[in-house]
Amino acid sequence: MADKSKSILFDKTAVYRVPSAAGFIWSEWDDASIVYDPRSGHTQVLNDFARELLALYEDGPKNLNSLFFEFEKILETKIDPQTKEQIVETVNGFDTMGLIEPVLK
Repeated sequence: MADKSKSILFDKTAVYRVPSAAGFIWSEWDDASIVYDPRSGHTQVLNDFARELLALYEDGPKNLNSLFFEFEKILETKIDPQTKEQIVETVNGFDTMGLIEPVLK
């Protein structure tokens, strides 16, 4: 069961995108993807789950509901509440790392 004290404190209705000038440099491995962000000089290691989610953001801006919908299409099944929470936590991590940014209205 998810720990409510660790709830994500970002706008779940916001539309996020990969920054257009990000210029990420990717290295793909069997069980992980490594992304280098030349803007910050930081390197992140993503598992397959996180890589797939970031790839969906690379396809274009979306909010969480759109992300859930597109992820369900990939899995060809509905995602459960625990998976949704894991997606929210992963997206929050992307935002914190600067891999995505909110689209300003």
